Amino acid sequence: MPTQYLLDPTWHAERDRLNSLTQLYDPGTMALIERLDLPPGARCAEIGAGTGSVAELLARHVGPGGQVLAVDTDTRFLAPLADATITVARQDVTATPLPPGQFDLIHARLLLEHLPQRDNVLASLAQGLAPGGWLLVEDLDWATAEVIDPPSPTYTRVTSACREFMRSRGYDPEYARRLPRCLTAAGLTDVGAQAVAVQVRADATHGIPQWELLVEQLAPGLLAGGWIDQADLGSFTALCRDSDSVIFAPLMISSWARRA
Repeated sequence: MPTQYLLDPTWHAERDRLNSLTQLYDPGTMALIERLDLPPGARCAEIGAGTGSVAELLARHVGPGGQVLAVDTDTRFLAPLADATITVARQDVTATPLPPGQFDLIHARLLLEHLPQRDNVLASLAQGLAPGGWLLVEDLDWATAEVIDPPSPTYTRVTSACREFMRSRGYDPEYARRLPRCLTAAGLTDVGAQAVAVQVRADATHGIPQWELLVEQLAPGLLAGGWIDQADLGSFTALCRDSDSVIFAPLMISSWARRA
């Protein structure tokens, strides 16, 4: 998304990193959306749409009478998805808000936690809702990010370094726990939330790509700042691929509310 966004959308393995996250989280996102009371032919907006996986699921959910707006500042993965239902927009929501009162559902996942303007963006997303429309925001809380069995000092050191390095660049690893209160402050009603820590096992073939690709992308900054060293990187990769470790991902806190 915006220039303040820490992770580089042009990084060589960014699509793989995003795909590893969609595999973990798309089923839970759609289960929540299916519980919301969307009208026939619903108008939806997917903010920070990434590879477009949720936009595609939304398009199938709303059917040919609905509309899905897929928004991101980098639309290279989204452009091929444009069709009669999905509209792709290259847009920075920190600078250009959505049109007010237009959408029956607005969804943003793993976006606001990265944005220093997160509170203003959430308020502007709330303004984009039609009467009765739902805002669903999903972000991570790192309360469980260091949970691993068996215990591993390497895992703790590297994941902690990622969290604090990202925090130093404007990321908020505890933002998600405040989402229900933020949605209420934005004037929305019927606020609900759930928190899920997905279990992931180390794998000799696939590793733990959600962590490995994040660490690989952050590695130049982590090393340059002395957060970790090359030995830590090697040990972390071995842990993800050559062990029987079980990790628990950061809490995915999904919070929803509607415009009265």
